[in-house]
Amino acid sequence: MKVGILGGGAWGQALGRLVMAAGHEPFIAYRDIKPPQLLPSTDRPPEVAEATELLIAAVSARELRQAIQATGPGPQHRVVVAGRGVEPDTGTWLTDVVLEESDALRVGALVGPAPVDEILNGGLCAGVVASRYDEVRSLLTTALHSSRYRVYESTDLAGVQLAGAVVPVLACLLGVARHLQGAGVGVHALVLSRGLGEAARLAEATGADPRTFAGLAGVGDLVAAQGREGHPHFDAGASLARGETDHGPRALAATLVGLARAHRVEMPLTEALLAIYEGLPPVEAVQMLMARPAAVEHR
Repeated sequence: MKVGILGGGAWGQALGRLVMAAGHEPFIAYRDIKPPQLLPSTDRPPEVAEATELLIAAVSARELRQAIQATGPGPQHRVVVAGRGVEPDTGTWLTDVVLEESDALRVGALVGPAPVDEILNGGLCAGVVASRYDEVRSLLTTALHSSRYRVYESTDLAGVQLAGAVVPVLACLLGVARHLQGAGVGVHALVLSRGLGEAARLAEATGADPRTFAGLAGVGDLVAAQGREGHPHFDAGASLARGETDHGPRALAATLVGLARAHRVEMPLTEALLAIYEGLPPVEAVQMLMARPAAVEHR
């Protein structure tokens, strides 16, 4: 099977390696960069659409709309977005961007703890593909599942995409907690556990399955994000703890806060991160969280 990949950056090349490991042929569409080494590629995205049935979008959330416009998927394509969260300027879910900008009808999302450098170096990892369509999940699983990369399937497209937006925010908060002077493992544990709890509340309020956050898309991805230095969102939190300006997942935090307020869901940790971006010192943000009234633990 030939698998189309939109994006010739590190993530697109990593997915190309996984396609090859599963015994298939990747075909990468790249723009404004050097051609990927040792992988079939073209700088004309429509050629990839013409040659493949499955398209995996491996570009950033900000670049997705342009990539879909340039490629032009049709009703015959299955399009899986392997990006995170929502479009920064509009707050639109990434699979909805695909539907808005093309004639594609069957879409899905791929997330999970898959560090790019580990994949490129032959490491083992896993991901979860979510779609309302059995054929999308099955086709993506066939394209990527191997002894190097395990693919799990989910019908909870809303929950998996929400997890893709939440994990960068919580990873950033964990970066703050890890590097903030005076904060120890207790604060770290608080952020991790209660952050997943508030995400589950938002999932339930928006019609997603809260259990999704107990799997690869949620806790699995978050554990990988904070497991070592070098994760971009975790490092963004470290920068905030040092008082340095770093954009990080600010737009995602703002989108999630807006979504939570619209559904009357409390997300104090996400609101605290947004407050830090708006100028509140990280120490004061932690103090604000610790000063909240005692509560019964629940999701």
